Amino acid sequence: MKPVQLPTLPGELAEAKPAADKAPSEKALKAAREFESMLLRHVLESLNKTTQAGKSDHSTSAYQSMAVEAMADGVTRGGGLGLADLIAKTLESEVRGGRSR
Repeated sequence: MKPVQLPTLPGELAEAKPAADKAPSEKALKAAREFESMLLRHVLESLNKTTQAGKSDHSTSAYQSMAVEAMADGVTRGGGLGLADLIAKTLESEVRGGRSR
């Protein structure tokens, strides 16, 4: 991430923004979305285990697992949690920064 220079004079507040970076590549976005989906799946599985503590009904566990996957996929298709864009931008800036070193 690029540091933001704080304004020193009145009226400079509007200029205290980091420079706009290039949009992340499709490859970085795809990897970031897949990571976000895996993370969401893991969180939802943990939540499901917590809510099912003490109940050992094996007949519904397969359906619950499928429901967790469907919910994670649906959230990801709907735009996700917003982490994918942040991860992709960070990946791209790290790759660009590593090449110039």
